[in-house]
Amino acid sequence: MMTSTAAILLSALTLTVSACDSGSTPVEPESSRTTAGSVMLTVEDLPDGYVTSPPQAAPEVSAIGSVSVPGCDVLLNRFRDGGTGVRFEAGGSGPFLAEELAEDAGAPGVVRDLGGRCAAFTDTDAGGETTSVTVAEGGLPGLGDESAALRMTASGGAGDDAYTLSGYLVAIRVGGTTCTIVHFGQPGVDPAETETIARAAVRKLQRRQ
Repeated sequence: MMTSTAAILLSALTLTVSACDSGSTPVEPESSRTTAGSVMLTVEDLPDGYVTSPPQAAPEVSAIGSVSVPGCDVLLNRFRDGGTGVRFEAGGSGPFLAEELAEDAGAPGVVRDLGGRCAAFTDTDAGGETTSVTVAEGGLPGLGDESAALRMTASGGAGDDAYTLSGYLVAIRVGGTTCTIVHFGQPGVDPAETETIARAAVRKLQRRQ
């Protein structure tokens, strides 16, 4: 059985990640556009098996724990916050996908800096359950005008309650717009699929230029 911490993290993956800079200006989401050729991802852009995720409420404040390395809660919150973008899923345990666009040219640098500062840390929730998190360079090719990719793994529990979640946070700048993608699942996702999705997002942005 999955622990409450794992359930919180897993359900959060169906929510759209926030932009990397809270002062950035989000680009209007797909659901509010009526013109053809929207720059945001749709099911038709994705590999087989993905559907649009149903609307979900943002996680409660109690879902946010205490991290062992100051500042790394910002990275975890990328996967916990709601946003104005689009989200998809391909099964009860994933993969989950979220995309948000923002007029934020500095986002790839922010993501890169977080990866360097938060290579390993723990997150302890209000109930005392601890999740161990590791972050590494994502190993994806450079995309767009500038990009940064991180691979993040979260694990915890023991015995039947043990869990592992893994995936990617990718920030890609095309001109003055940054596309932020979260692609996660239990226990993980295919990096080739992450790259395919990221390339599809870049193509849509480049067509707008």
